[in-house]
Formats: sequence, structure tokens, C-alpha cells
Amino acid sequence: MPLFVVEYTYSPETSALRDDHRTQHRAWLSELLRRKIMRSSGPLASGHGALFIVDAEDEDAVARVFAHDPFAEENLVANVQIREWSPAMGEFSE
Repeated sequence: MPLFVVEYTYSPETSALRDDHRTQHRAWLSELLRRKIMRSSGPLASGHGALFIVDAEDEDAVARVFAHDPFAEENLVANVQIREWSPAMGEFSE
């Protein structure tokens, strides 16, 4: 199955609201890990976003899954980029 990189960009104005919903967001991410949909995730060091590595059939499937993120449902993500990724070496290469 193809791998995708999902990049979130956050607005500084939503920081407090993200804190309010972080527990639900992380529970949702844990469920994606359990179901082997997401392979890895984490915030960017700057605090202005996050990256997710996701197994999915296509970009539309990724978009449908990430529409259910509590951060997305609460409009706490300023921008979402979804790109197919073809790792050539390392842990995620085949």
C-alpha cells in the first residue's frame, strides 16, 4: 500500500484550543496506530505543525481519515498537505 506524508500547519491563535482537545487528538492517533493506518507521527520542533506517515490506498482515503481528527473537526488545523511518499532507503522503504 502506498505511503503518504500528511503535514499539518497550526495557527498560533488556536494553541489554547489545541491544548483543550489534545487528549482526544492523541487517542484518535493511537487508534490509527493500532489499526496500522498510521506508521509514525509527531509535532514539528517549532510547534507550528505536525507530520504523520500514513498507509492508505490513495490521497482521497487519507483525506477522509484525517477529516475525523478532533483537531480537524474543531477547525484547529490551518492547512493540511497530503503527499504520496516513496522512501528509497531506511525503515519505511520496502
